[in-house]
Amino acid sequence: MLSAYLDENGKLTLGDKEIPKVKADEILIKVIACGICGTDVHVFKGINKGKPNIIRGHEFVGEIVEVGSNVKDLRVKDIVIVDPNIPCMNCYQCRNGRIHLCKNLIAIGVDLDGGFAEYCVLPSKQAYKLPGNIEPIIGALAEPLACALHGIDRVDIKEGENVLIIGGGALGLILTQLVVNGGAGKVFVSEPYKEKRDLAFGFGASRVIDPTNEDLLDIVKKETSGKGVDVVIEAVGSGKTILQAINAVSDGGRVLFFGVAPEDVRIDISPFDVYRRELTLLGSFVNPFTMERAVSLISSRRINLYPLISDIIPLQDIKSGVEVASTGRAIRVLVKP
Repeated sequence: MLSAYLDENGKLTLGDKEIPKVKADEILIKVIACGICGTDVHVFKGINKGKPNIIRGHEFVGEIVEVGSNVKDLRVKDIVIVDPNIPCMNCYQCRNGRIHLCKNLIAIGVDLDGGFAEYCVLPSKQAYKLPGNIEPIIGALAEPLACALHGIDRVDIKEGENVLIIGGGALGLILTQLVVNGGAGKVFVSEPYKEKRDLAFGFGASRVIDPTNEDLLDIVKKETSGKGVDVVIEAVGSGKTILQAINAVSDGGRVLFFGVAPEDVRIDISPFDVYRRELTLLGSFVNPFTMERAVSLISSRRINLYPLISDIIPLQDIKSGVEVASTGRAIRVLVKP
């Protein structure tokens, strides 16, 4: 089967691998589509390290073609989405319900072969059946949606609270819809690309801001009578936008670090400012216990994921797909083996 992985020198490589064998508790799926996320881009471009010879890709959907002897709740021809994160269930964090903070956490597409291939084998417990009323390709966005749901859970937005979302990529636009649907007051979205701003406005944002030509903090302060917003969700992952988030939030407000910043990024903040303004700074990591809710939300059609698919490419063109995904124009690039 054709697959995309890192070679021993950390270079993105297309190569032929054997179709994996299924064990008793596993399923084999034929991959329908797999998203190229920011983490994949960083790994393929050498910004972050990745394990050699592991097939990348963790946002994917597929059709079951074989089930192991112990698998009872899934059948051949079922369309399934994949939760890539596999906790040990034995460590302190797992036993206290924080499986995403597992000290032995491994992930499909990171530590185990993933979705940038024609076929993938995985534990059946990591698969969630997609309802028949949904076009299968949309399932490739279920994992990002599940991550966004966890972020919303973390920041606990109350009805009527004003919210700023910095970044209008795939996750920023998903978060925009969740925030609007949840009954927020004014919803601001800051995004430099017009196409993404237009989508955010169409999804219900009260005000979209072009940070390259407009003063983000000035607009937010003016439209909140000088207070700032109650909640800021930073969905970019840069030091500059993180500082913007802290400056834009009201006293007593909450800032969610949702964007994935490179590990070496540092910011200069005043602990006294956090203390005196009584700010709450929160992180949000992956998708604990939210995959089932993501499936339900997709099935209900209360969230629109179709416009977030900006490009669909064949697996053999993944190198050009990574280049497209690394541009600000792209929202979510899907690889279709």
